[in-house]
Amino acid sequence: MAFEGLVQWTQAVVTQSTRVSAARERQAALDITSTPPQRRQAIHAFHAECHFFAVAAHKLLEFRDWVSTFGLCASVNFAEIDSFSAQDIRDLRNMREHVTDYFRSIGNTPSRWMVETPEYKADASSVVGTMIGGRLDWVAFGAASERLLPLLLVEPIPYPAR
Repeated sequence: MAFEGLVQWTQAVVTQSTRVSAARERQAALDITSTPPQRRQAIHAFHAECHFFAVAAHKLLEFRDWVSTFGLCASVNFAEIDSFSAQDIRDLRNMREHVTDYFRSIGNTPSRWMVETPEYKADASSVVGTMIGGRLDWVAFGAASERLLPLLLVEPIPYPAR
């Protein structure tokens, strides 16, 4: 279950990265002739896809950690995935999952709600360029997952001994 879950969530990240980009393109394609409801729907669809991406990214890391406890995938190089901050991904997923708590000022880690860099200031509910919540680049993490997926698919499936 651990190994197949890792494959499943890696594939989900790849799929979701494409969906986030497509939602962003649909949003950008709207023009002056678009109605306010059309624009709102495009914005909401984009934000939902970003949320689903954050969930999938967190699940990939969760299953990657679980797989390692069994010594599975020892020959797979996870360095590119590991270069992304697991804490940022976990925070992003948690904060987006509990966004209403953060907007009501009762979130668990309010000090981490905002991210400030020399280039931008963002909260976990926002998107800056391709950075969801200022923390996770859906294009870069999706591409890293896309490169990881074929490596996982050629791994022998670790069936338990009978």
